[in-house]
Amino acid sequence: MNEKTYSTPAATFTERAEDYVLEVVLPGIAKDEVELNLEGKTLTLKTASKYNNPAGFKLVAAEFERGDWAMSFDLPEMADTATISAKNSKGILSITIKKRPVAAARRIEIG
Repeated sequence: MNEKTYSTPAATFTERAEDYVLEVVLPGIAKDEVELNLEGKTLTLKTASKYNNPAGFKLVAAEFERGDWAMSFDLPEMADTATISAKNSKGILSITIKKRPVAAARRIEIG
């Protein structure tokens, strides 16, 4: 095998009418191994997940990687950062960010 390198996991960032959804593929990584931080409008995910081969086993090939990684996303202006929620189900971390309400147009009376 070649020298081991680590890359960030696959991610999809989508927009719906009421919110944004970020999905990150995290096979075999427990929720307590992932750190999710927000600084301003930048959302950062990182982990220090380690894979230890069971005694007597030697890793021959791997289709997915485990190890230290970090990835950041700049959230859109309409993202309401106070509403961020996350859940991990079946190896997919799903992060939902609601949109801020758009101010309605209104007429301003001149006094």
